[in-house]
Amino acid sequence: MGQGMGWSWQELIWDGLLLAVVTIQLFMAPFTKVEESFNLQACHDALLHGTDLRDWDHLQFPGAVPRTFLGSIVVSALVYPVRLLLGMPSSASSLLRLVRFMLGFLSVVAFARLRRAVALEFGLQASRALAVITFIQFHLPFYMSRTLPNVFALQLATLAHAHLVAGSGYWCLVLLGLAAAVFRCDLLVLIAPVGLLLLWQGRVDFFKAAAATALAALVGAAVSVCVDSLLWQRWLWPEFEVLWFNTAENKSSEWGILPPLWYFYSALPKALLGAAPLLLLAVIIEPRARPLVLVPLTFVALYSFLPHKELRFIFPALPLLNAAAAAAVARALRWKGLWRSLVVLVLIGLALSTILATTTMTVASFLNYPGGVALTGLQVMECNSSQPLAIHIGNLAAISGVSRFLQDRQDWQYSKEENLAPQALSTKGFDRLLSEFPEVPGYECMAIVDGFQRMKLQAKWPPVRALLTPQVYVLSKSDGGRTIECSEETHPKWSASLRPDFQLLHSLSPACP
Repeated sequence: MGQGMGWSWQELIWDGLLLAVVTIQLFMAPFTKVEESFNLQACHDALLHGTDLRDWDHLQFPGAVPRTFLGSIVVSALVYPVRLLLGMPSSASSLLRLVRFMLGFLSVVAFARLRRAVALEFGLQASRALAVITFIQFHLPFYMSRTLPNVFALQLATLAHAHLVAGSGYWCLVLLGLAAAVFRCDLLVLIAPVGLLLLWQGRVDFFKAAAATALAALVGAAVSVCVDSLLWQRWLWPEFEVLWFNTAENKSSEWGILPPLWYFYSALPKALLGAAPLLLLAVIIEPRARPLVLVPLTFVALYSFLPHKELRFIFPALPLLNAAAAAAVARALRWKGLWRSLVVLVLIGLALSTILATTTMTVASFLNYPGGVALTGLQVMECNSSQPLAIHIGNLAAISGVSRFLQDRQDWQYSKEENLAPQALSTKGFDRLLSEFPEVPGYECMAIVDGFQRMKLQAKWPPVRALLTPQVYVLSKSDGGRTIECSEETHPKWSASLRPDFQLLHSLSPACP
């Protein structure tokens, strides 16, 4: 490829560094949040239940809007032979990590394709700068292995970006059309500025581009309708229902509203970190990078009209903005003398500040899954018991780390019945509770699970400290109906230092094999 760029082992090392960072983030925070639950549970059910739909999670907990199974099916198909080869158990945290690793690997492969396109257009130094900029950030490496619909869409969008940078306009639009029809209908907002750019550059013909995009979307929609209708057991096109839910009904606003400029003054600076100021430099000194700034910022500006905002909604903008920042770095490093020395000092400062911010956010994420810690700890505490137990997973635990991959006891019954107050819980006959309530009539406290509250600055090392607060309480049905409230002074605390690896949890129950 251009300027000596090929699939050489040196370049594979750069891609491998990003994969290593993605894997570290995965192991630091292996549990998942509620936004990831649909695709994660779908992977679990595809791997363990196959075509027997009776036990699939989505039929019991369908969620606000239906989602496609296509991404989960692809990941599960890749995981299945690896699972057989490694002899993994049917339900274990190691299988959860394998699913997430496979998704992260696919994300890195897409990113590697973008990096090679950047090498062709801007040179090898820009390509390597893109690798460094990305793997020292927090959000992209953290989310690349997370089973969000946004991440499946991000993979196709990143491949589309690679074609955009390389000048393959039709393939770019085909991939974006496919991703919009299957994974995230909001990519329609990205297709518009990309299409206008390609038309302005003379890289595509309007009618051919429209036909290619529409055909890709039609094929994607047809496959989605066929597969998803079978699994949802009714005729549907998931992304159309999502589009209707978010636009015509505007129900996404029920999840919160943020100011129109929130993406620009909060989300983008937080996601880009030290790369953010480099975008202005790219616009000034690297004319070829200007479209890589203009297109994603136009996408973000158009998206800002929707009142409900989340950082993950603008994931497709991040790879292009990082590529523009990398192009600016490569151009600035060609300067000579004092200017080059100044550039190096500024880049070192930006890199160090990015690493510091990434470390802080990684610590926060590490401590942000009390539900996963609670269920893992409970199963280890009870590992010597052969008694079948009925476990209730409370609302907070269910959205902060619990998934079917963690339900290792086949002889236990796990319930996620929602919105049960303490009095109602006491009448259900559960043996153990993972509850947000410190006191439930007829139950005694086993442990308190802390979770992340906020970061606090302090005048000593380390300068930033994570503050924790009790979030999930592990309760056991008591003999004689007595009630013992959880107290921080008298009951043990579990925190994210409890890893989901049983061999590292033996301090809780040393007699476990």
